[in-house]
Amino acid sequence: MIPIDPTQSRQVAEHKHDTPLTCCAFDGSGKFVIAGGRDRGVVCLDVDAGKKTVLEGHDSWISSVVRAGAELILTADFAGRVIAWDCTGETPKPRWNITAHANTIYAMATSLDGKLFATGDRDGIVRIWQTSDGQRTHEISGFEHPVYGLAFHADGRQLVTADRQPKSPRLKLWDFATGTEIRSIDVPQLSAYRRVEDIEWGGIRAITLSADGNTLVACGSNGYSGPACALLFDTATGELKSKLSSTLKGFYYSARFHPQGFLLTAGGDVGKGEFRVWDPSQEESLATVAAPGPCTSIDAHPDGRRCVVAQMIGKGSYPDSGTLTLFEWAE
Repeated sequence: MIPIDPTQSRQVAEHKHDTPLTCCAFDGSGKFVIAGGRDRGVVCLDVDAGKKTVLEGHDSWISSVVRAGAELILTADFAGRVIAWDCTGETPKPRWNITAHANTIYAMATSLDGKLFATGDRDGIVRIWQTSDGQRTHEISGFEHPVYGLAFHADGRQLVTADRQPKSPRLKLWDFATGTEIRSIDVPQLSAYRRVEDIEWGGIRAITLSADGNTLVACGSNGYSGPACALLFDTATGELKSKLSSTLKGFYYSARFHPQGFLLTAGGDVGKGEFRVWDPSQEESLATVAAPGPCTSIDAHPDGRRCVVAQMIGKGSYPDSGTLTLFEWAE
């Protein structure tokens, strides 16, 4: 992999879509970007050709998109369905599809080797599956709140979950083979609970782990009025290491570690957004790219030279369209 300069990026393409987009990922080869959001169609972008098509198969809004090994992209929806798309041909084709849950899947993640994936739903049920055929292998139940984040540890044994417990959202580490809880971390910093309405407006919106598994990132908003922030924890101890804060009052909705080790965050507020590049050892960002709407998802190309950002666009707090924007870093 050719080293890049994370402080120097340029926009190389922008693709508009007629509905808001909330999730996106490159496939294992980097040929396609698969995205989804407030529509039943799965957006497929052929990166080099610049051609955008829509893949059919879901009956509800798309809630999550993740890369699964070299060949597959997985998409999940609000009806509990997961579809595996084979990306080895000229266009992605369904390899299998399953009804994974009885209701909304809020979170999905794949293991580093691409052999397993996990899903978490509105009722607080987490299930582990084989990516080869969609067969279930394990289940963790008993959560009292919806599961909004999942991440596999590099050791292949642990799974991290994030729930939306009011006042004190929680991160938990599990030995998923046995269903044993290893550690629980309360994250009150990301709560935006309003007692008058009895509503948790905040919570953990996404999580990710560093490649070595040592650093756990939880995204959200620092209280009801912000700012958007990402909290970095020591996975082994649960200790809070640092807080990375935006100048925007909204949320960080997504975070990804780049292969070179720096951290990408995507977020925004009403009518504006951003993605930032961070050195995880510092609390000042290395670079910021502004956007005209909340940035809801970010993913790095497998070659490390480019990234894609999904956005919601619209007036005020009512987005009615979306964009996929590609950026390239200088070498």
